[in-house]
Amino acid sequence: MNVEQFRLYLSKKYTNQRVICDAISRCKRVAKFEGDLDNHFKTDQGKSLLERLTYSKKDVELQIEPKHSINIKGTKGYVSIYEGTSSLYRAVEQYFVYKKSKSIK
Repeated sequence: MNVEQFRLYLSKKYTNQRVICDAISRCKRVAKFEGDLDNHFKTDQGKSLLERLTYSKKDVELQIEPKHSINIKGTKGYVSIYEGTSSLYRAVEQYFVYKKSKSIK
């Protein structure tokens, strides 16, 4: 993952440095547990990883465990796991949008 290029991309969309740092941190966390994001992008543009990071409120209601291998630390109950997984999904999704924008140019 090219952190500096991703940071530059995000800085064009967001002025809040906290939002930028959080997105990068979440992407790094996903990469630690699920593998390099660039490799996921090369394989299938990240579709299978995003599928594993998809966790709905219906899944929560049915008490279905998330498909990913990321430990959502410090959370209690499925709602927090839902929120944590959703934030990871959004960050990774942004990274893949960034990667797609690079490949178009």
